[in-house]
Amino acid sequence: MKQKLTKFSAFADNLFPHEVYFLDSVANFQSTENKEIFDLIIYNIEHRVKPKAFDESIDRRKYSNLKKWMEERLQEADVDQQLLAIQQLEAKVLLDQVDKRTEKEIHKWLQKGLPTHFYFRKIYELAQHYEHFLLIRLREKTAAEVGDYLHVYRDDFANAQEVFNKLQRATADIISQYRNRAESFEGWEEFLNKIVYSERIDGMNQYSAFIRLSLLYFNKGSFQKLKILYDAIDQKFKEGLYYSKRILVNYYANRLLFLSRFSSLDEAEQYGYLSLRYKNADYLFYLTNLGAVLLRQGKSEQALKLLREAFPEMHQSASLHNKIGFIAFYIKCMVDIGRVKDAEDFADSFLKAYHKEVLGGRWHLFFVAYFRSLMIQEKYGRLLYLEKQYKIESRDKANRCNSSYLPTISWYISLARFIENGGQAADLIAEMKEAVAGIQFEHKRSERLQRIYNELIPIAPVDLKKGKSAIFNDSLTV
Repeated sequence: MKQKLTKFSAFADNLFPHEVYFLDSVANFQSTENKEIFDLIIYNIEHRVKPKAFDESIDRRKYSNLKKWMEERLQEADVDQQLLAIQQLEAKVLLDQVDKRTEKEIHKWLQKGLPTHFYFRKIYELAQHYEHFLLIRLREKTAAEVGDYLHVYRDDFANAQEVFNKLQRATADIISQYRNRAESFEGWEEFLNKIVYSERIDGMNQYSAFIRLSLLYFNKGSFQKLKILYDAIDQKFKEGLYYSKRILVNYYANRLLFLSRFSSLDEAEQYGYLSLRYKNADYLFYLTNLGAVLLRQGKSEQALKLLREAFPEMHQSASLHNKIGFIAFYIKCMVDIGRVKDAEDFADSFLKAYHKEVLGGRWHLFFVAYFRSLMIQEKYGRLLYLEKQYKIESRDKANRCNSSYLPTISWYISLARFIENGGQAADLIAEMKEAVAGIQFEHKRSERLQRIYNELIPIAPVDLKKGKSAIFNDSLTV
């Protein structure tokens, strides 16, 4: 009995919150004991710090049957499993391996293949191939039935294909806006909103539109719009739409980004750990973002351990974007725990090996970490040498139109130049103030900026203490 409950407890503990909420939405328990067990699963999902033990007096067969029911419902709802099934049927049609059982399965999918199905376009394409298979074999009656499906949903399929192609163009523009902050593509917001809230579009296009609209709002710093968007998508997950573990961890990783920037770091951390439960091609990206959240909470040792254990994934990753982000936060971790010289050496080695890649992508994140290690060691000359060699100051000034901009690098350079070359304190403060001129900072960003400034005060305590009010009172909305 103890072993059985241990297995059931492990199964329940590994359920994602939205898997449980979906199961709750389709449950209709006739057994009081089943409802009692499931209610405890919900309680433990919402009280992970102090979960309650399952009742060992309940017949173990209740636990076994309930586990089987949950697994079956999740398997049925899993859109990734559905895709595999559709693709297997398509392959059988294309390879002329269609038997009665295959035909029966295809007709079941045509009944499910409504325009709102996550893989509606794949089902429609399966029907197209199947119609060709039937017609050439003179099976006009069955071909006519399939033809009816194709006719009824022809316009929906054409629309879904057009949306997919348009999403590709939107992606290119939104990514361009992310990389080149001065660009603006306001026209995509209306289109993406229309797709996200459409009641007659396939789930794959809808979720893709959500991801792109989310990034667009992040680029603009639109907190309220992001909140409305995430609340809407969260409800869809609770209803079992878009469900697969792969998609859920993607959603949790995106939820972390939203919460860490605009709301609760504690809650962001919880979503971060959820996002690591299922490994996919984006695992390193998810892990790095969780590391960043831990760092902001002062959990540097925990973050370093997390990143160190992921070095095999880092080496295997084909994404330089993800690798550079990982390395930057690894450097930050080492600085935070006092291994400043090690951090500098690590950054220097990586920059020498991948300077083109760093400058072509996440240079800001990398150099914030690298320059901080130099500032702490008072290596101002080295910092200025790197700035000149890689033209970091001009890059930073061009980055000031970014809605999430922080003048960290600008302040490092200004202060390093002041200490190394001398000058007037008034000029230093004016230069630091200029870096935030005209920018309205919400409360949380103001707090982050003051933490950065306070960390610099020991370098030039008299001048920076005097200049603080001039910078913060006139430039920032706190």
